Amino acid sequence: MLQIEDLSVVIHRPGRQVAALSNVSFSVAPGEVVGLVGESGGGKSMVARAIVGMLPSGSHATGRVGFDGDDVLRMDAAALAHHRGRGAAMCFQNPRGALSPTRTVGRQLIDRLVTHQDMDGKRAAESAKELFAAVGIRNPSRRLEAYPHELSGGMAQRVMISLATGCAPGLLIADEPTTGLDVTLTREILRQFRHAADTDGRGVLLISHDLASIAEVCDRVVVLYAGTVVETGPAAQVLRHPAHPYTRALLRSVPDVSGGRAVATAGGMPLMTAAPHNCPFAPRCAHATDVCRETRPETKALSSGWSLACFHPQEEPLFADTVPSNHAESSGHAEPGRSAEAGRVVLRVQDAHVVYRSRFGSGGHHALRGVSLEIKAGETLGVVGESGCGKSTLAKLIMGLVEPSEGSVEVAGKSVRKQSRVERTRAQMVFQDPIGSLSPRRTVADSIAEPLRAAKVSTAERTKKTEAALQRMELDSSILTRMPHELSGGQAQRIGIARALVGQPDLIVFDEPTSALDVTVQAQILDVIADVAADAGHGSVFISHDLATVRGFADRVVVLYLGRVVEEGPVDEVFDNPQHPYTRALLGSAPRLGETRTADVELVKDLDEADAATGCALAARCPFVTDTCRSQEQTLQPYGESRAACWRIPELPALIGKSSS
Repeated sequence: MLQIEDLSVVIHRPGRQVAALSNVSFSVAPGEVVGLVGESGGGKSMVARAIVGMLPSGSHATGRVGFDGDDVLRMDAAALAHHRGRGAAMCFQNPRGALSPTRTVGRQLIDRLVTHQDMDGKRAAESAKELFAAVGIRNPSRRLEAYPHELSGGMAQRVMISLATGCAPGLLIADEPTTGLDVTLTREILRQFRHAADTDGRGVLLISHDLASIAEVCDRVVVLYAGTVVETGPAAQVLRHPAHPYTRALLRSVPDVSGGRAVATAGGMPLMTAAPHNCPFAPRCAHATDVCRETRPETKALSSGWSLACFHPQEEPLFADTVPSNHAESSGHAEPGRSAEAGRVVLRVQDAHVVYRSRFGSGGHHALRGVSLEIKAGETLGVVGESGCGKSTLAKLIMGLVEPSEGSVEVAGKSVRKQSRVERTRAQMVFQDPIGSLSPRRTVADSIAEPLRAAKVSTAERTKKTEAALQRMELDSSILTRMPHELSGGQAQRIGIARALVGQPDLIVFDEPTSALDVTVQAQILDVIADVAADAGHGSVFISHDLATVRGFADRVVVLYLGRVVEEGPVDEVFDNPQHPYTRALLGSAPRLGETRTADVELVKDLDEADAATGCALAARCPFVTDTCRSQEQTLQPYGESRAACWRIPELPALIGKSSS
């Protein structure tokens, strides 16, 4: 279906040029799912744009992009218009950004069906309902009338899949389709692409840096680095027994929910101005020799369907020398004079409720329901759960950005409601969008020093502390004069962490701090966060839907579901011996490299806020539900070292064994 041969793309800009792709070759067959993986800047999205004939202005492409016998690079406007949709259709990374905000999603889908499948309006409307139902959208008639802003992230992504499949394409291209989604939604979205290949015979090109998630749905994997293919082969081979040092570095950068720590790779992706004359990975490779630095390796076959471009292919087990996770490990960076503060309570939340009132005067959204937790200095608390469960609302509550409808929140022994502007600097936050969290009008130095200005610290002391915080982030002082748009994602997140640290706060809240970063940069930032979290002078809250990153350095974990704490306890106890059905379902959905996921609890439908009204909030999704669950609200009860809110926990092992048999 798709045959890319020796594709090279050079982008010309005033005063410079970028070699985005160099001699890329691979294929996608009907009914096959191919993963295209690598770091940001490696050329993955440029490959997708070449396939649909949407290369940026100033581009010069050579080689061939063959699709059903035609070359996309040489199609005229009419042929390209037909190809985009019926030939190849694309699912974008940000579905809300790709959907028109002023038209209902149903209208957008119906228009595609009319245009690409020559349907009349009535038949297109019926087909639209069928397409929505096929991707798991409940009550499709009602959802057809929804606007993009009314949909959750997972729902919007399913709509995007419907828009793509509605064109009846031969090839589906999914560009980072699961970025920012929680583990259950990620698993379901990837199942949709696998289903499209198996049932409809479509080819699927799955572009992602989330290697663990795509491992079990891909037939083959193509690894890109600096615009070149460095390894390609069967997914089981490439992702479990990789031979290229870069593929191995990528895989070692992935945290594992079983407890293995991600290993960061030093350095970054080079910006190529011309096709490389040597191995582009050589400056970052521990196995590089003079021949790697002087000569570009040719692609050679290792076995049937498996090839790589490397002078020194590796054979030893991938994770033989990785560093195990150790939650109690100290980084040696505890601040002088503050170690004695370890054990001091820095955050206390008691029976907190948060209700977002309706703008129409009645009703509202009950985002948190009776949440209680406590954090001591030197301790890291992980908060996990699906999107919509209240994690970000909890972060806002702790920071004083929303007020509790009931209950109380204290930071460093004082109610957040009664804190002065200076006292509010005792709690700091590291945000999900690193560049968006920095003022576009302020330099890096001004952004880092912001908490110190609020605390009325002198100019000389601000300068001293700012430079010290930057040094701890391992950034050169020359970056202090830059503006946010001049930073990479990893640099911007280090600046965000430096800003949080500079005033020596009592509490730091990390809200999805790595979800917007690619896998190798994520591993580097996780090293920084682990170092920061080890300080005995403050407590940390780490909020994430990525269970593996939470496992890496949290001491305790809280599992939220529709605003309620359904399980809490030491992180190893909760992850190794989960009690609540919801925790079991989350962990069963978490991707694991090198092994197949075995979920002993499968939730039967999507999260719905209406389920929280009465009884157990999970009742509508739990396979073990009874009438008692539907009528009686559950409270946390001790089970070993953890606590969970489910009266059927003693029966679960037998129930799970019965259902599996």
